[in-house]
Amino acid sequence: MRKKKSQIQMGESVAILFIFFILIVFGFVFYTKVLKSSSKVEIEENIQLKAIAVAQRASFLPELQCSQENVRMENCIDLLKLNHIDEVALKNKLYYYDVFGFSRIIVEQKYPLTKTMKVYESVPAAFKNKLATFIPISLYNATENSYGFGVLAVEVFSP
Repeated sequence: MRKKKSQIQMGESVAILFIFFILIVFGFVFYTKVLKSSSKVEIEENIQLKAIAVAQRASFLPELQCSQENVRMENCIDLLKLNHIDEVALKNKLYYYDVFGFSRIIVEQKYPLTKTMKVYESVPAAFKNKLATFIPISLYNATENSYGFGVLAVEVFSP
């Protein structure tokens, strides 16, 4: 009688340990899935922050800013400077890559004419994500002393 009782208690202990280890395995699997999904969200947030930083750098680029009497004007790009930025970017390719990375920056003039001008372009051969940011800007034509309207389009690629 005593032997059977101890065998039953031993079987109960083994069953409890088995259930305990199954619960530990399920908990570990759940934890790794949660950790994996949170790391994907964090990577996506970092890509979006990088895109915003590149867009801010592009909109405040001193090579394109309008200024009158050494006073910088907000959200304004000088068309004369814009027409020659591609020459400057080609000469200083490494510097602009450090500033903008893998991105494409385009100024689309909407009024009075419709025209597209490239500021910077470095697109990887293969990329996973592309985030685009559009910033409304005014375009200053110094030869005619007039203003137009345009959009600064910044596309950031993540390889």
